[in-house]
Amino acid sequence: MTRTARASHRPSVPVRQVLCVGIATALLFAANAQADDALATDAQTADTARATSHDDAVKELGSVTVTARKRSERQIDVPIAMSAITGEQIDAFGINNVSEIITMTPGAASVDNGGGFTQVQIRGVSSSLGGNDNGYYLDEIPFTGVSVPWYPEARSWDIDRVEILKGPQGTLFGEGSMGGTVRILTRKPDFNTFGGAFEGSASTTKGGSNGWGGKGVVNIPLIDDRLAARVAVTDEKLSGWTDDNVTGDQDINEQRVKTGRVKVRFAPVEQWTMDLAYWKYESKAPGGGNGALDDLTTNSFYSNNDEWHTASFVSTYDFGGSELFYSFADAELDYANDGMLNPTTTYVSNINLQVRTQELRWSSTGDRQVDWTVGYYLREAERNDASQVGGAPPSQSSQTNDAYAVFGEVTVKLPDPRWALTGGLRYFSDDVDAISVSTTRTSTLNANFDSWNPRVSVSFKPERDTTLYASAARGFRSGQLQPISSILLAEQNGIVLPSTIDPDSITTYELGAKSLFLDGSLLVEGALFYSDWKDVAVRVPITSTINGLTNSKGTENKGVEFNLVYTPTASLMLQLGGAIIDATYVADVPGTPLNKGTDVYNVPRNSLSASAAYSWDLRSDLRGVVRSGVVHDSARETALTAGSPGDAITMLDARIGVEADAGWSAFLYGENLTDEDGALNARTTLGVANRLRPRTFGVLVRYSF
Repeated sequence: MTRTARASHRPSVPVRQVLCVGIATALLFAANAQADDALATDAQTADTARATSHDDAVKELGSVTVTARKRSERQIDVPIAMSAITGEQIDAFGINNVSEIITMTPGAASVDNGGGFTQVQIRGVSSSLGGNDNGYYLDEIPFTGVSVPWYPEARSWDIDRVEILKGPQGTLFGEGSMGGTVRILTRKPDFNTFGGAFEGSASTTKGGSNGWGGKGVVNIPLIDDRLAARVAVTDEKLSGWTDDNVTGDQDINEQRVKTGRVKVRFAPVEQWTMDLAYWKYESKAPGGGNGALDDLTTNSFYSNNDEWHTASFVSTYDFGGSELFYSFADAELDYANDGMLNPTTTYVSNINLQVRTQELRWSSTGDRQVDWTVGYYLREAERNDASQVGGAPPSQSSQTNDAYAVFGEVTVKLPDPRWALTGGLRYFSDDVDAISVSTTRTSTLNANFDSWNPRVSVSFKPERDTTLYASAARGFRSGQLQPISSILLAEQNGIVLPSTIDPDSITTYELGAKSLFLDGSLLVEGALFYSDWKDVAVRVPITSTINGLTNSKGTENKGVEFNLVYTPTASLMLQLGGAIIDATYVADVPGTPLNKGTDVYNVPRNSLSASAAYSWDLRSDLRGVVRSGVVHDSARETALTAGSPGDAITMLDARIGVEADAGWSAFLYGENLTDEDGALNARTTLGVANRLRPRTFGVLVRYSF
């Protein structure tokens, strides 16, 4: 990694964007001309592929089709530790948001803050500042918070699958994918089938208010085999359950969440598909998020109003043996807070974040001796913040990140075809311009951060349904500016803070295995890993509620994870998974509670998940369904700055219902059946921590057509 003063002679982003689009356009026209002679053969192949339903592709364990390496493969063939859950499983399990899926994944965890934001950790990689330390994709669109991790909440409706890739994914997925990458892939429009679904739900929470939800999706073919649209919407009121112990107001943390998604798919010829999409998310939580004292009350809170939207265009051209991909996305977030940091300190904050990305990628397809992917990536990001804490002077900050990357990966099957070698490399460069202003001082950062991020792996397949692998990979994240308000407040309290934060990087080594047994009815997966995370940014306490930033020497993360899935019959599925993660800081961090051997922030050492699902025939056209799942996390020991450890948490959910061949289904469900009220994360010095929603019962009905 190098950090240099920003060069003024570099090409501007618009020039590179024109180049990127120009190359894509030229290749597409060339491909179209080449394809004329082979159109009949390719059309027959495409029709056959479209006739194969996604349901058929996921019936066998380990055969979920994933794109973790930016090409379609069976999950069990990918030499990467990963989890993939299909949309059918999401619906059957009654999963409400992606945070729940992450929590179910061995080696990963998530805390729902409420108000539309979540915290994500994968293999001990967890922080609350800097750009994203774990990648987060909605379809092909990456998200980053630039100076604070941004993992936008995504409601689990009309999802095709969710992939969680573990270990650095910087070669193919770029900056920030240090612990891993979460990919949320939604269903695409179907050219030839009119259909949809509607869902309604109602719930009640112990000691809290009632909740309700309505969801709908419709798929509309417009031109057979050529043009279709898909529209999905949700509107939910999430029950409140915390009380204001100062005013006596009850259930103040109710949340209203609305989402909308429109997708249009166009195929001018069989080999070429184009997808336009628009997402909209709106969350209003005037009574704050899920933070509360041990008695589930609060004496200070601030409102969370969160809105984001993204528009995207994706073009994919199949050459027959390779595929050309181009994506463009424009996303914007507005996030506003207004209230009390503590009983005596007011807090007002407004954040606007705009991110524009483009990617041009060319990949091999099919079963080949040599598989390859090459690509070029552009990102423009701008973040503007305005805030005021208590009687301190108001402050404003702005940061722009102008980044590009060139990447490639090659997999070669050796003369013994059971063995394969993979090598990948990504060069990433990021120009950062930042300024932070108060009424009396200004702080600036103008620098270039760049990094070479390699990945190498070797895999061995002793038989078709077994993959053994070893890998090493590197991830990277850019530096950032220290907020001027933190510097001024630190000086008042005799604390010295750096004016800028250096970039951090991680190197991970991994051994893993995945295999099917008992005629494909038992899936066994496991991995061992070791990570060296250097220069991790951490928070320095200034007051009980305000902090600054500094670099630590880093962390050492090591662990083991496993997952078992058993389907002895078509009507019964059993799952058991877990992880042990030892993630600690390697040296004392002066001015903080962090010492050598302290657990990394927000990381449970032990986690375990188990679930069971069973269905049976009530009539020839009616089935009964029951499902239950439990997740246990050991206590998260380390607070954001200072505080006390969280609690061990056990979450138990269940649902029972009926499904009819006519398309309707109905369920009764229970969430947090153990009424777990412990601290999900470490408590602040005021005793506040995120909590689960108390025991909740509900009813859900759905009709599909």
